[in-house]
Amino acid sequence: MKISAVQPLSLVDFPEHTACTVFTLGCNFRCHYCYNSEFVLPEKVKKVLPHCIPEEKIFSFLDKRKGKLEGVCVTGGEPTIHPDLPEFLKKIKAKGFLIKLDTNGSNPDMLYEIIDKKLVDYVAMDIKAHPDEYEKIIGVKGFSEKIITSKNILENAKISFEFRTVIVPRFH
Repeated sequence: MKISAVQPLSLVDFPEHTACTVFTLGCNFRCHYCYNSEFVLPEKVKKVLPHCIPEEKIFSFLDKRKGKLEGVCVTGGEPTIHPDLPEFLKKIKAKGFLIKLDTNGSNPDMLYEIIDKKLVDYVAMDIKAHPDEYEKIIGVKGFSEKIITSKNILENAKISFEFRTVIVPRFH
């Protein structure tokens, strides 16, 4: 995993739970209003990449926070672009923490896998716009069907989830 930052305590990122927030590096979208662009845009990612946090440091931190934190929020960037995300979540689960995933919904296969394997307890998926309007918001082509598939996966899953939208007047 390419981990770009950790917020040691959050009372807002994981509903009803104390949590830390782990930020992954990179994203497959180029939203014009991205609030984590330092973890997304290639020219900014190059500056962060040499300072990525090793997984071992995350796990050591979590060991020290047992009994104080209930969960871990994994966000980004976009966590599901990392093929080793399921293994990372499995290690967090093995330490006894709940997991919340923030995702843009672009990787329904991975979303299904981590839900099916019970590696996540809560998912927040950003819905950027109506599927017909996605390209102008995310700056890349070819994701509308994947977003719909991810939405359907969550609606049929047996876990807690939320859909959220950032309203940008010039786009919505």
